[in-house]
Amino acid sequence: MEKQTAPAMTVVSKEIKTTFKDLMKDIEDFPQAIVKEAVQAGLHPAGPQCWIYTWETCDMEAEFDLKICLPVATFGNSFKSDKFKLEKLEEYVHVKKTHLGAWDKLKDSYETLTEEMKTCLIEPKKSCRELYINCDFDNLANNITEIQFQAN
Repeated sequence: MEKQTAPAMTVVSKEIKTTFKDLMKDIEDFPQAIVKEAVQAGLHPAGPQCWIYTWETCDMEAEFDLKICLPVATFGNSFKSDKFKLEKLEEYVHVKKTHLGAWDKLKDSYETLTEEMKTCLIEPKKSCRELYINCDFDNLANNITEIQFQAN
């Protein structure tokens, strides 16, 4: 298992506080609206949506910060929105695992990744990212999600 560094990237984003129990209710229409607003502003989507989870503890019942991001190429365009902001994410040192299939099985991939991290003596930080490489809502077995766990 090797640490990798994802480069800095410009994103349109929205940050909320939520819990896993309330996640779907709290995100409202953000995943669709973020793409629509970016395109209407003349920004070009430049990668898969990235959700960044940040927490104080790994308590699955606790509240955490979720930032929903769409990487974009701005081409010098300005961006004004009441709902979203344009920002630059810093580079991200991480280890990763690709999850193939339905999201209700993501927990299995997370467990495998964290076990590999323990074996390699890699200390996790307090955030992880999910990059939604392929989203197939008709056949969830076709989903491809890259899990990036921030590492020291």
